[in-house]
Amino acid sequence: MSEFPPSPFNTPAGGKAAESAYLKLDEAHARAIELFSEYEIKPERFAGMRDYPDAVIRADTEEVRRREKNFKYDTQSDFADILEAIAFEHGELSEWFGSSSKVIKTSRYDDYFNKVDLVVETKVTNQEYSDLALGMDVTSSSDLRKKFEGIRAKIDQGRLGQVKYFLSDRPNKIFAGSLQNIPEVVVGLEVDRVKELALLWMNKKNKQLGEHPVQRLILREIALQLRAFANYARSTGKEGLAVILETQLHIIEEIMRAKREADIGAIEHDNIFEEIKRNMSSFAVPAVKR
Repeated sequence: MSEFPPSPFNTPAGGKAAESAYLKLDEAHARAIELFSEYEIKPERFAGMRDYPDAVIRADTEEVRRREKNFKYDTQSDFADILEAIAFEHGELSEWFGSSSKVIKTSRYDDYFNKVDLVVETKVTNQEYSDLALGMDVTSSSDLRKKFEGIRAKIDQGRLGQVKYFLSDRPNKIFAGSLQNIPEVVVGLEVDRVKELALLWMNKKNKQLGEHPVQRLILREIALQLRAFANYARSTGKEGLAVILETQLHIIEEIMRAKREADIGAIEHDNIFEEIKRNMSSFAVPAVKR
């Protein structure tokens, strides 16, 4: 069983390790997979619905099986799964994404083929909902670059993210169908910080997770990307996409204000956050020559 020494982010000033200082990665990852298995959207629930013929559901299920058969698992992907599970659970339990938001675990099909791990759905009015697609990452700079290249390519084609199989239990109505043109962002943390969160998570330290400054860091990452994507979309003549992205940005900024007012602490540096910032240069709007 893989065990890791105390994270530098989780060791008290005296050098004495905190409770359950060694993270059992296999156990934490098993808990994450169990959580996904229970809550992920199942395509078979769409059987009999319009736009979801049985043949399509069977084909998508087979594509998932083929993809999983060829998976190459590594420690980084395990940490990404753990981060995703914590964000899924505490996105609602600790209101990381605000009191009006809920977090939905996507189907494995949408995870693998649409690169969407979670959807954050925020209630804007009694009849209106705003959806944000999250992809979780603790990976290398080259992998992040590829993800942002994919997002930029979609904007160039006049579209945003999509989710093929989406279910949401909304008041008085269950929404079942696809999501099109939803803002899509990458959320990431460096591995040592994920270790810290995982230790808290495995020890059921919900209060500490509810007050953890990582939630503000995640919101900063989201806002940074939405702003860059909206500016890029407008500069390339995709005004409709820019409006969608800016609407989601305003929602995130409101949540960030609430976190500051609640005196949630801040994290000044994270390597993945810095890598995300560097990648935003590829969305920079060219200066107009005069």
